[in-house]
Parts: sequence; C-alpha cells; structure tokens
Amino acid sequence: MNPAAIAFLTCLFVFSAQGLPANRSNKCKCLDGYIEHIRPQSIKAVRAVHLPNIFCLHTEIIITTTANKDKCVDPKSKIGKLILNNMNKQKKNGAMSTTTASSSTRLYTTSRL
Repeated sequence: MNPAAIAFLTCLFVFSAQGLPANRSNKCKCLDGYIEHIRPQSIKAVRAVHLPNIFCLHTEIIITTTANKDKCVDPKSKIGKLILNNMNKQKKNGAMSTTTASSSTRLYTTSRL
C-alpha cells in the first residue's frame, strides 16, 4: 500500500476517534431505576448529574451514600429537584469563593448540596 494512503487513513482514523466521548457510554447510567426517598443525611456526595443528551434522553442524578453505594435519584422527586436547583445556583454564581489568608488569595470550589 502507498505510504501516502497509509498516512491519510491514519489521520482520518485519529480525527474521527477524537469526536467520540471518552467517558460516556452509549446508554443511560440509571437502568436499575431511581430512588425517590432518601434522607439528606445519608447522602455523602453528588457524584454526577447527567443532563439529557443524544445517548440518554433522561436527566440522571447519581449520588454516593454514606454506605459508599452509588444510587440514582429521581430528578422529579423532592431531593432530585433540590439537587438540580443547587446545581443551577452554583453554575449561576460560578461555584467559587475566594478566601484571603495573610497575603495570599486562595480559590476554593464548593460542591455541597
């Protein structure tokens, strides 16, 4: 095969592979269903919020519980709406706060509910 053709096919393959998402699979993450009721005290962290996209048409909220288990929260439930509202507020406010300690300025990100 011609070296120019091999180089062209290699470039074509590399550029087409760059358009694929690296960390998203082609399916929804919350296939086992949602939990609707959970105590806020048992939420350790909000691991991910996936908005609807071409791979999954549903909003998915994945939390980590204090028992270190990942659970999917129903976005239409009370706690799901609270998480989404807090996420929107953080986006609106920039989710950053500045703290001045002695003569230096440090930036801290906040990810609390």
